[in-house]
Amino acid sequence: MKFTVLGIGTRGDVQPLLELCRELKSRGHEVLFCTQDAFENMTKEAGIDWCHLSGSADHLMQYLVLENKGDLDFVKGAVKLFKEAPDLIDEMDEAVKNADVAIYNFLAGFAYHPCEKYGIPCVRVFYSPFDATEKYSLYTPEHNSKKVYDSFKMEEFGMNLLTVLLANKWRKANGLKKWTMKSDYRVQGDVPVETFYPVSPVLMEPDPKWGSYIHINGYWFHPQDDVNYEPDESLTAFLNAGDTSIFAGFGKMNCKEYETVQKMLLQVLKKTGVRAVVQLPLLSKEEKENAPANVYFIEGNIPYAWLFERVKGVIHHGGNSTNGLGLRAGKPTGIIALALDQYYYGRTVNELGLGPKPLYIPKKMCSEEELTEMVQSLAKGIYTEQAEKTQKVLLEENGCQTAAEILEKRFG
Repeated sequence: MKFTVLGIGTRGDVQPLLELCRELKSRGHEVLFCTQDAFENMTKEAGIDWCHLSGSADHLMQYLVLENKGDLDFVKGAVKLFKEAPDLIDEMDEAVKNADVAIYNFLAGFAYHPCEKYGIPCVRVFYSPFDATEKYSLYTPEHNSKKVYDSFKMEEFGMNLLTVLLANKWRKANGLKKWTMKSDYRVQGDVPVETFYPVSPVLMEPDPKWGSYIHINGYWFHPQDDVNYEPDESLTAFLNAGDTSIFAGFGKMNCKEYETVQKMLLQVLKKTGVRAVVQLPLLSKEEKENAPANVYFIEGNIPYAWLFERVKGVIHHGGNSTNGLGLRAGKPTGIIALALDQYYYGRTVNELGLGPKPLYIPKKMCSEEELTEMVQSLAKGIYTEQAEKTQKVLLEENGCQTAAEILEKRFG
């Protein structure tokens, strides 16, 4: 089969799709991965054919996460992104027109429209709860209630609003009927759209009320590929010099809140003496140079699957991919969340006994005392036993393989 896979977002949004591409290609399928220029080299190095999609991963993070202070801010941010990439749907059209199946993540959701134009079946991918359930939600810490279920109404409303605002001109020009606020991305005609969540059902339990077209079968990783990573000699020396208790890093969270957190974290590490490997890019050169000997700074990328095997716990912003890599390594996790799915995963990790209560920083910055408690709880191994039990379950999952088998059975 010919698969076109479309991914828009940060590396955490794109990497799982690339892993699925690799799995599909290994099974003899033709695969084209369409994403932003920032991920061209990564795609080609994986041996996957690449095509260009407009847009900036950095701007996406800025508009949809860092500037997201309320319900409509996501819509406003998406409008700004679309104005910066006015040819995006045409690029998607060109990418999918010869495919047998198109697979796209949430942020590449407008690929639905070229698929409708050509009659190509499509597959949706989400990294956090999107299909309505009473069990859990991004928007409330409650469980098992109508309030939880009702909180999902905003998600479909927001996607339909964006489509009405941004895609109807394209649909009209391409002979498709007008999209309305009652239109439904969950179906093509009268056929449900296959939907995947590349996450373990341990963290997102499937709802029995969902149809068989919704799949939660495990993370999309090939972490075994990182075992031969060769670190800098200085990192090896640091890891071998003592008990390295934690890793801390926050990806592309470039905002004043995370700048404050990073400065505070450095002070906590100085005060507690906890040994740590950190990615804290918002610290100044002077702050890094004056850091204590128990802190090692990483500049640039490093395979988390490799590194997480060598620490006792991890602290991060709560993105699905980073969270999955840490838990798959059996590491207790502390999450300092800013928006969207980050707080959901922070709550879930804590509820499962895999880490401390998350710190949520948009409206009220966490205190140094709270951050100290998080660091010390991970260093002391308070959550290690439960994390290692969960690791055994996650290691039995093979999300990429299971997803590919489902796709082959459904469309082959």
